[in-house]
Amino acid sequence: MDKCFEGIAKVQFSDKDEVYGMISAEGEVVTLSKMIDVNEGDKKGNVEKWMLDIETQMRRTLREQCRDSLKDYS
Repeated sequence: MDKCFEGIAKVQFSDKDEVYGMISAEGEVVTLSKMIDVNEGDKKGNVEKWMLDIETQMRRTLREQCRDSLKDYS
């Protein structure tokens, strides 16, 4: 994962083959706001497709967490 995304060493999978979190090389864990089913539709067997979904969900989750942090900080 670290070769595709800087800062992500691993992703967390559920028992149902859904990506639900990402882990940095330092061990920091971020839970995605929406799980990604890697076997849904045309994503089954196409790593490139669900990796794009991980990128989208990573950005969305981090944006939400930054927004929430700014609210809590003030």
